[in-house]
Amino acid sequence: MNSFSTEVYNEIIAVLPQLEGLNKPNSELLEFHLENDHDSELGSIYIQTSDDDHIWIRADYNYTTYAVDSVEELIYIIGGIISNEMYWVVAFENEEWDDSFFALKGHELEIEEGINYKILSWNGLEDQFIKEK
Repeated sequence: MNSFSTEVYNEIIAVLPQLEGLNKPNSELLEFHLENDHDSELGSIYIQTSDDDHIWIRADYNYTTYAVDSVEELIYIIGGIISNEMYWVVAFENEEWDDSFFALKGHELEIEEGINYKILSWNGLEDQFIKEK
């Protein structure tokens, strides 16, 4: 792996040692696949670095790609999602993608007029679709 990817890998493993060796082998960039054992629309989670030294997290569900600012933020997001304390929210306007973001469990979303929201949980049991009124 390149030096940035190696640095990110080492930081992740320092906090999540259970991921050691689970990255894609023989790759210039870092890629982890966190398998979701639940039958959920969110699906599995992927952690990747890019050629331009950015860290990305995404899931199997469309429009769930997010650039994180640091390994600390990445760990916070992963922990929140797999504990079902954080949800991935995908917003649509007229059936077209509008935005993707994270929401903490128990926090009310600010619903915008004309926007529908797909709320995705790790276990799939807390998924919701909020249709504009």
